Amino acid sequence: MMMSLFELRSFNARSIYVRLITGYTILAIGASVAVGLYTYDSLRGHLYAETRATLTRRAEHIRSDIMPMIVAQGLPEMTAQIEQIYSPEASNEFIRIVKKDGNAVYVSGLPQDRGFDPRAVPPVSFAGDIEQPGNCSREVVVASDGARLLVVGCGVVVRGVPYIIEMGAPIAGIDRVLRKFVLTLLIEFPAVAAIAVIGGLFLMRRALQPVEAIRAGAEQITFGNLRTRLPVAATGDAIEHLSRTLNQMLDRLDQAYQQASRFSADASHELRTPLAVMRGEIEAVMRNGGLPAATGERLGSVLEEIERLSGIAQGLSAIARLDAGEAMTSLDQVDLAALTRATLEQMQLLAAEKEQTVHVDAPHPVFVRGDAARLKQVVVNLLDNAIKYTGTGGHIGLSVFADASNAVLRVRDDGVGIAPESLPFIFDRFYRADKTRSRATHGAGLGLSIVQAICMAHGGSIRAESEEGAGSVLTVELPLAAAGSHKDTV
Repeated sequence: MMMSLFELRSFNARSIYVRLITGYTILAIGASVAVGLYTYDSLRGHLYAETRATLTRRAEHIRSDIMPMIVAQGLPEMTAQIEQIYSPEASNEFIRIVKKDGNAVYVSGLPQDRGFDPRAVPPVSFAGDIEQPGNCSREVVVASDGARLLVVGCGVVVRGVPYIIEMGAPIAGIDRVLRKFVLTLLIEFPAVAAIAVIGGLFLMRRALQPVEAIRAGAEQITFGNLRTRLPVAATGDAIEHLSRTLNQMLDRLDQAYQQASRFSADASHELRTPLAVMRGEIEAVMRNGGLPAATGERLGSVLEEIERLSGIAQGLSAIARLDAGEAMTSLDQVDLAALTRATLEQMQLLAAEKEQTVHVDAPHPVFVRGDAARLKQVVVNLLDNAIKYTGTGGHIGLSVFADASNAVLRVRDDGVGIAPESLPFIFDRFYRADKTRSRATHGAGLGLSIVQAICMAHGGSIRAESEEGAGSVLTVELPLAAAGSHKDTV
């Protein structure tokens, strides 16, 4: 198949396909033109040479064998011999024998094709020493009544009188052959161009298939499957070296990423114990009482910071385990619509505290395959995010539906929105937009990062749309569960 209409998306002025095929086509047409011109010139020379050689042989035959008859048998016998042997009228040729003074002793008759009038052929002036006896092969092209003739002259002396024998033939036949050849070339060049383009596309497609395979493979590699490697084309050239080099680079990236993930997981795990101890100690001190009010407030502030640090450590641990592929202990068929409705019921009090209205539109079951606990965490984080950044009395809407191949969870709010310059970074870890994320919300900047990690672990994605001051829309897409799927422990 010719590259899905030859992958027209790649066809631009700088495309390697366009440059290679253009160069290939120009080269093919240029070579065809050069060969055509050379062939035309060779054919023309060959046809003229054959005609010239034939006329020269006949002129020499008349000079050596027939002209002496003027002496022995007279002019009538010589004329009869010429007519009998060469039949110039029947063969559409021209024969004329003239004396040095220009008087003609013989002129052939009107040819059968009426292509020219022998009596109208102008006197031929041969250059050089054609008038010397015995010289032949001097030829000229003369015109007669619109006809063009190739004429060969041959000198002879009989009884001291010099004669010139003129043998001629129309070159209309040669011209017809050459015109047909030119017409063939004119038809051939577009055909060569078309074949060059089609053949070039096919050859370029075949030649660049390894590059396309490398590109397609690279497009599929994400942080979730960094251990996947690019196909190696066994071509023994730069393409093979490129694929091996890229795989070596991926090895280094995978190693660095695994080290970073292990560090994040280990650091978050190690932090949890001392933070828990600190929290316990402070809570014990505060329970004992007898503390000054100012000291109690400071300890309470420290306890809030410890709680925030514990949340950060827990979030980092969750992301690290998701990145390592260790988060989903089981894969079940989960009704995302039912899960969303149930989660909303549990979080309704948070919205009620800010007098917010939350509406859910999930009337039909929408099944996905994944870890129910992690999918619930997606709904919790998105709904919590919407509640935090929507003002008192605001509106939040959740909808769950299925499109052609994905289950879609959409969370819409009319809150403060996100600034355009911040929108591309909201899924980055610890990122806080100045107006939408502040310490007042007690967030760590990891909620949306965790949601994105869970979505990617389930083969899905999340995207955000927002207008500052007009609210935000976050859309999660997850692959629909295959019909008849069942629980499968990983």
